[in-house]
Amino acid sequence: MDTAADKAVIAACSIICVLFAAFCAMPLWVALVSSFTNENTLIREGYRLFVKDFDLTSYKLVFTGSSDVMNAYIVTIVTTFFGMALTVLLTASLAYPLSVESVKYRSKISFFIYATMLFNGGLVPNYLLISRFLHLRDNILVLIIPAALNAYNVFLMRNYFATIPPSLAESARIDGATDITIFAKIILPLAKPILATIALFASMGYWNEWYRVLLYIDNRKLFTLQFLIMRLQQQVDFLTSNLNASARAALGNLTIPTIGIRLATAMISIGPIVLLYPILQRYFISGIMVGSVKG
Repeated sequence: MDTAADKAVIAACSIICVLFAAFCAMPLWVALVSSFTNENTLIREGYRLFVKDFDLTSYKLVFTGSSDVMNAYIVTIVTTFFGMALTVLLTASLAYPLSVESVKYRSKISFFIYATMLFNGGLVPNYLLISRFLHLRDNILVLIIPAALNAYNVFLMRNYFATIPPSLAESARIDGATDITIFAKIILPLAKPILATIALFASMGYWNEWYRVLLYIDNRKLFTLQFLIMRLQQQVDFLTSNLNASARAALGNLTIPTIGIRLATAMISIGPIVLLYPILQRYFISGIMVGSVKG
């Protein structure tokens, strides 16, 4: 039974955790509130915890080409989902053999993979390979395949696989299980924490992808959300820097909500990926291996 002192300590720790969580979430809340605040009020009075002079101008400007934004959302979601799945599949398929001591040449293969972290062909050979030889220019696959395998993720997952006792695989092999069966039905279920971690890393990378769009995509229907937002920011900066006094007067001294647009685009772009973390977070702390091997 918990004593009064234990309950007091638990209550104090809970309060501290709640306050710390609120402190961490406050910048996001302030950005969300400010994105709905009138630009002039925001400049004059600064940031607030609650909305004053509610204004949707920033979101209206962002969604002016609503069809483009929705299409970019779809492209980003598709590339993130399939890219994440492909990344987890390829990384696990390569990392597991490298963690098995009986695999021949695994040290040499590991060194070859490590070398790719130190050296690469450079931008020009990469561009020629993808656009001229693989013919992936203006193809949604160019946003998925080149980023699907990462050496750091391979070593991270290999190290986790190495912590799984070999006796599990040996017992299954004695019972007649093949290597693929062992990998699919024993190793992967025990590796949920690292699979979730790699999935989260991959999702963040695919969701924030814009550089490959800049290099390989000309078709507007294949623009990702981050690339579309970047172009919008460039257009807003161009207007605000080149719109002189006479032009402003002709427009009725219209104020372009540059701060509001930045905050609105930030809220639009980070929303879905922020919701993904709580789904995967429980795997980071779960004790999958506890009791998996009996003495």
